[in-house]
Amino acid sequence: MNAFPPGTRVFFWTSSGEVEYAIVQSTNRLPDGTQILVMKIEGKDQIATLPAAGVTLAGSHP
Repeated sequence: MNAFPPGTRVFFWTSSGEVEYAIVQSTNRLPDGTQILVMKIEGKDQIATLPAAGVTLAGSHP
């Protein structure tokens, strides 16, 4: 089961303590079963790739 299908809005904390909101673009699984999310950060021209365990579902965009 994929709790973060493409189009899902999520947020995560950066290493500097800031919150980033993003939209899931795609997902993958590592051989050990870890789910990896590829996300487009809202308001920026950046892509983030993180384990699903490091992100949280966010509500729809206001």
